[in-house]
Amino acid sequence: MSEYQYIGFLAIDGPVSEKNLEYMRKQSSRAEITEWSFRNTYQYGDFRGDALEMLRRGYDVHLHYADYGITKLMIRLPSGLPNGKLSQKYLLEYGLKFIRDASGLGGILSIDPFYDGHSVSDLIDPEEMLSFLKLLRAELLDGDLRPLYLAHLAVAQDSNHGPDETYEAPVPAGLKSLTQAQQALADFFGLSRPLIEASAIESPPLPDSSRDKTLAQEEDWIRQLPKNLKDTWLLSILRTGSASVRSEMLSQFRCSQGGVVWPTNNPSRTMHQLQELEEQAARKIEEKAAATAARLRQERLAQMASDPAKVLRDIELIVAERTTDGYRRVAALLCDLREAVAATDQAGLAEAQALRLKKKYPTRRSLLKELSSARLFSK
Repeated sequence: MSEYQYIGFLAIDGPVSEKNLEYMRKQSSRAEITEWSFRNTYQYGDFRGDALEMLRRGYDVHLHYADYGITKLMIRLPSGLPNGKLSQKYLLEYGLKFIRDASGLGGILSIDPFYDGHSVSDLIDPEEMLSFLKLLRAELLDGDLRPLYLAHLAVAQDSNHGPDETYEAPVPAGLKSLTQAQQALADFFGLSRPLIEASAIESPPLPDSSRDKTLAQEEDWIRQLPKNLKDTWLLSILRTGSASVRSEMLSQFRCSQGGVVWPTNNPSRTMHQLQELEEQAARKIEEKAAATAARLRQERLAQMASDPAKVLRDIELIVAERTTDGYRRVAALLCDLREAVAATDQAGLAEAQALRLKKKYPTRRSLLKELSSARLFSK
């Protein structure tokens, strides 16, 4: 049986060097490879390259998608995980880990949930998700813990983790208002809207930006930096335009201001408890949707009752299309019209129109069948 796999890498901070491109080309004989990207798809076979080494040699994000159950993401973070020790609480022994570099603060965040016998939706666009990884990486570099929490949620519910023994990580602020990239991440891992809503119950609100205060703190911090360090950063930006310099600067700035800057809450819920809350949230969403649908239907019926002539004109136009789908729509409109005018002096209007159609189009069997099935002909 055929299968579909997608392998993608992107360089963000700067292009891959020519020397490292030689290494990238050895990882696949069929991939589309440039200094900014690496892409390949498989119907048969597997990617046998060293993804970790490719990230160490110049690419910054990686996605491996397979329709039989692989949704693996890796993100290179040159200054380490955001928010120091707090980030460690999001990692899990299986499926979510931070692979540190041999030296320095940097490393690779690996997100690889495992679902035994689980296939993933073929509606996922891995190319689109790869582009969202650029935004998610930027959010992590800026200290946003929401992408890390969503990754934790996906892995904590996989086949390697028991729902009664696995506890959720601290719930970050802003979970009630995900960014577009964060919503894409949730969709990629199949995290449902009710689950996100259940998680967000304990999510603190996003703090006021207080941008003026932050700007003043940044200016004071920059002025106090050693000249040789500032020169090193400026030269790196001039020569490479590297975003990793900004990441390093942000990391040092946060440390100077006291570490953790992203608010969290720690409800200590198990995955089982969270799944129960997910079910409750799903019921509320369904009830709300049903109430909204009922209200909209009543408004529509009231509009039909106020101007039934318009409905009859619309029906004539649809009949003229001479399509089976159109005939179904005609029957449905007449059923709604029957309900709309049932308590008015125009009761029976829908049945009368159905009879007129029967007399006008006696040979249109599909139309007559739909009208008859809807019981629009008076006995």
